Amino acid sequence: MTDGNFGKLGKDVVEGFSRYSCYTTEPDRAMELFEAARKGGCPVAHSDEFDGYFMLLGYDDVKKGMADTGLFSSTPQVLRPLVPKPPVPGLEMDPPQHKEWRQLFNTAVTPTSVGAMEPGVRADVDARIDNFIARGSADLVTELADTIPADTICRLVGVKDENVVEIREKAMAFMAAGADPDEFMRLLGEFAEVAIGEMHNREAEPQDDYLTYLTTIQVEGRDLGDDDYLGLVTSFLGAGHHSTTSAMSSLIYEVFRDPEVRDQLLADPETMIPVAIEEALRLHPPFYGFFRRATEDAEVAGVGIPEGSDVYMGWASANRDPEVFPEPTEFRLDRGRNRHLTFGFGVHTCPGAALARMELRVVVEQLLKRLPDLEIAVEEPKYVFQSGGDYAHIVTLPVTFEPRVGEQA
Repeated sequence: MTDGNFGKLGKDVVEGFSRYSCYTTEPDRAMELFEAARKGGCPVAHSDEFDGYFMLLGYDDVKKGMADTGLFSSTPQVLRPLVPKPPVPGLEMDPPQHKEWRQLFNTAVTPTSVGAMEPGVRADVDARIDNFIARGSADLVTELADTIPADTICRLVGVKDENVVEIREKAMAFMAAGADPDEFMRLLGEFAEVAIGEMHNREAEPQDDYLTYLTTIQVEGRDLGDDDYLGLVTSFLGAGHHSTTSAMSSLIYEVFRDPEVRDQLLADPETMIPVAIEEALRLHPPFYGFFRRATEDAEVAGVGIPEGSDVYMGWASANRDPEVFPEPTEFRLDRGRNRHLTFGFGVHTCPGAALARMELRVVVEQLLKRLPDLEIAVEEPKYVFQSGGDYAHIVTLPVTFEPRVGEQA
């Protein structure tokens, strides 16, 4: 612990932080600890997990830390524990190396590509709704939110429809094994076989898609190899699938648990749906934070951070900083500009943010259009951390509605 910084906190909070990680702490407990730290005047906490790391909890400190890539490096990795794998292109790189790799993602996700994807996403959403609309009930995690993002990202890069399910399942399996490096590497190998196989198919038979594009370019003055292919496909599937699934589930819950919120969106969908999206992203960030490593001795909020220390950028805590977000635990549609950090900040801001926002908007539009009487069938959904990292998500979201027999999109 850091003497003086924990002085106003109770023993249970101090002990909670000392054992804090996504493998030892539930999301609800994490939020309790973050709030207690803020009230106790502790903007920088410390955990003994993973050989010890500092936790930045205040909005300004997290935002500044994310922006300072020279002081807080994204290498070697942004999650803990460290596993023996190549760095994720762009995400686990610092400038100037980061720039050229980041451009690969910027090339894939553009306003034009997002717009071109929207009709397909809407058709996918309607097809999923068709599967349960006559039943009068559904689990909108397993029957909607868990499938739409993976289908969308696979279509964006060019994965054939018949391969989407296998790639999605193998990606989910290895990402969920982060706490066990041996199992992680075994499952990563299974995913790699499929993902790299897709790339080798493009090398042999070029197509008009993004995966083929990756086989034709050079980065850092060289052709891309299998490790590069694996990192890129992993990044697309991980960031583009898991995080959007979590955000989609949270958004559906917040919109339909309160009839007043739902009615505001029905009355003015063009204005209010985007507002609801940003508020759900603020309140329920899919990733609670990423790790950085101090490249030199630093000081944050009066706390000394030695060179080489791991530092956790706590987005979930920052998003509930009352100095920036009044009534931070409430879902409010009247916040005005919503400066949440859910997509990160600075050069590592999520390149797929526009695509995710489009998917979230389309899902809510279609649910409001086709199932405006939808009701959440659980008082409060349970969030859990996936065992592969600081990714929090709802496991199940049961809903009910009046059955629409014979209705089609």
